[in-house]
Amino acid sequence: MKIHDRETKSHHVFPSFTLAISHVCQHWRNVALSTPSIWTTIVITPEEHPPYEPVSTLLERSKSLPIDITISYGDLDKYKDDFEPPSDADLEILFAMLIPHIHRWRTIKVTASEYHHMYAFLSAVSDPSVPAAPQLTTLELYHYEDTGNLDAFQHPRMANHLTLFAGSAPLLTRIVLWGVHVDWDQPWIASASNLTDLQLGCHAEDVRPSWAQFSTILRSASVLQKLSLRQSEPTVGDPADGNAPIQLIRVTNFILEVDPLARFIGLFRKFHLPALKHLYLDPWCYIDDDFSDLFRELTRPAYPDQEQPRSLASRLESLKIPAHPCQVECIETLYGELQNLRSLNLLLYYYDPFFFDIISTPCTLPGHGDIWLPRLTTLYVYGASWTALRKLVLQRKEAGVPLSSLYVDRDCGLDDEDVDWLKENVNTFGFLEDSEESRRS
Repeated sequence: MKIHDRETKSHHVFPSFTLAISHVCQHWRNVALSTPSIWTTIVITPEEHPPYEPVSTLLERSKSLPIDITISYGDLDKYKDDFEPPSDADLEILFAMLIPHIHRWRTIKVTASEYHHMYAFLSAVSDPSVPAAPQLTTLELYHYEDTGNLDAFQHPRMANHLTLFAGSAPLLTRIVLWGVHVDWDQPWIASASNLTDLQLGCHAEDVRPSWAQFSTILRSASVLQKLSLRQSEPTVGDPADGNAPIQLIRVTNFILEVDPLARFIGLFRKFHLPALKHLYLDPWCYIDDDFSDLFRELTRPAYPDQEQPRSLASRLESLKIPAHPCQVECIETLYGELQNLRSLNLLLYYYDPFFFDIISTPCTLPGHGDIWLPRLTTLYVYGASWTALRKLVLQRKEAGVPLSSLYVDRDCGLDDEDVDWLKENVNTFGFLEDSEESRRS
């Protein structure tokens, strides 16, 4: 059987499964070519150059079905020394092939380490001739650039806030904008009634949404379940918004990384989160900042309209926090409220070891049982010593609330014997770079 040249020149563009089954024999090939659903995934890397024949092939074979597109220009350094990154002309040809199928786009993910590559995409899909994206459910745009400066956008000639897809992508459920800004008033984000997952990250101060724009986005996302803000928050307290809290009644997952600590607390107070179960807090601040006020926010009665007001912490099933210094009674009050917590992630480097040590000691609060965090089964910890880890595992086992899963960093100094002991005394032991939680973070 003769394999088409346009397939053999660039195998990695084709999904491996579809390419394999189409090369078994002529019969299998005929079946594969007559099954458009197996050709709907298109992955484009920097190794692809015009005329982009594999892309053309996939567009043709997928017929009229919805397609999933990934354009990956996020790690150009890993390619060969003689590698030529895509030029503006290359990208113009690529987007000219993809955009006529925009009505079929189901998911689009673009990563770029150089902003002009991302801006080429933004410009292409914001052209006045580009129609709406009626089937688009997922939009992920990532620009990775370690400038160390979020005061001002570093590419002023590409600072435009563009309107994509003619402002219309009514089925969007997931939006991720990392270091990439858009027109924050366009309907697909400002009135995204189907949105369940919103992640904003690493935006310079001068291109972030205003507080009015941000609150409009969240108030319109009535079914939102996950919200992630990592150095992308607007300035809190815009007079136009008043003091009304933003009701996020379905949000179960909340990630917040904000600098400085005062802004962090101010922003946190602007949200009403009655369904929250998973919380990741990581203020960017000095290591000796006192976190007492933040933990008081987590433990104060958050829902006074209820017959028995409960704190936000009392509902949490998983929590990730850095162990910054704070008053001991604040840590005890926080842990006392975490009666439903099943998973805890602690960063101990340079911080307060009491956050970790207390987990293996008897609870001293009246009416809270004999041990802190009685439902805790999974622990992720950076910076704990072998002695402290062993003590924790033994004492929680003796108290009848053993750890089921334990993940630690490789720098904690465990030898092979220590690792063997931990594997014998917990159901699952691993190092953080190997764990699912570490990858998510």
